[in-house]
Amino acid sequence: MSATGPRNFENDDATDWVYDLTESTGTDLLSEAFAVVEKTDFADAPDCCIALAAAEVVAAAKGKPSSDLPDEVRTWLEDQERLDGFKKLDKRAAKVAKKVQAKSELRDQWEESDGWHNWQMALEGLLKRLA
Repeated sequence: MSATGPRNFENDDATDWVYDLTESTGTDLLSEAFAVVEKTDFADAPDCCIALAAAEVVAAAKGKPSSDLPDEVRTWLEDQERLDGFKKLDKRAAKVAKKVQAKSELRDQWEESDGWHNWQMALEGLLKRLA
């Protein structure tokens, strides 16, 4: 499993995606991450990890960052000219997070692990911050 911890930045897929994010501007990379999960009935775990990291960026843009938001993401958000476009992605981000939580390879992997409860708590926290 690519996820090493239950929080949304505690996996290699999210960490690699953050690097790509810091090399970009605007919301395109976030929208792409959401689209990959949206277009499938059963999303792969790496795609889910990336989409949840993107959702965390949206929550942070709304002023509700997770306590483990990487410093480079904070800096990247500060460097963006306008955050309105990011904030408008909140409903889409929540819908994707709920889809990952309900039916995905990542969910199945966590459900079979000792970290199931902690992963569920991390997702519930994200959903509250997106609301």
